[in-house]
Order: sequence, then C-alpha cells, then structure tokens
Amino acid sequence: MSDLEARFTEVEKRVQALLQQNRALTKRIGELERELAQARREALKTEHLYGKSMHIRDKVERILSALEGIRHEG
Repeated sequence: MSDLEARFTEVEKRVQALLQQNRALTKRIGELERELAQARREALKTEHLYGKSMHIRDKVERILSALEGIRHEG
C-alpha cells in the first residue's frame, strides 16, 4: 500500500503544479488580451490620424493649386 500512497501523493503534486501553471498562464493570457486590445485601439487611432492628414493634405494641395492659378492669371 505504501507504494500506491507514494504514487498518489506524486500525482497530487503534479496536479497542483499543473493547476498553478494553469493559473499563471490564464493570467498571462489576460495580460496579452489587454495588450492586444490596446494595440488595436492604437492602430485605429493611427489610421484615423492618417486619414485626417490625407484630408488636410488634399485641401492644402487644392488651395495651392488655386493660388497658382490666381498667380498665373494676374
């Protein structure tokens, strides 16, 4: 019986170690999910800013073109 008890004790230790590892991995997954959500928000913000800068660039180019036209007319 002693051998069986020793094996059972070893199995319990392994199960506890696996549970502890599982908790640590679950915590890490949560951290990574939060980091991913933050990266997605930053990407959307960057995309939005890029769109705005392209819009401003387009307006500036139209103004410069109009000014160039006025300059040539005058």
